[in-house]
Amino acid sequence: MIVEELSRPEKRWQLLHVCGSAAWKKPMTEPASEFCMYRRVILGFTFAGEHARWLTNDEIAVGVIGALQTSERQIIVGQVEPWEKRPVY
Repeated sequence: MIVEELSRPEKRWQLLHVCGSAAWKKPMTEPASEFCMYRRVILGFTFAGEHARWLTNDEIAVGVIGALQTSERQIIVGQVEPWEKRPVY
């Protein structure tokens, strides 16, 4: 597994896992390594007026860069609730 291989030199490293909005419904499972700082970024959606839309590439980039600059274990870019209002296309 990649976590084991990267942890071999016993140096601390960081894994930023970028996931789609459906990850919000699943619990976060972290790799079993004391050397890996695992963090999860969930890409949500946003509203344009009354209609929901997926994030643009620029919005995703800004969110992921922001996640790199924080130490929070889980970051949501945009929103994931209300889930039933998310775009379906």
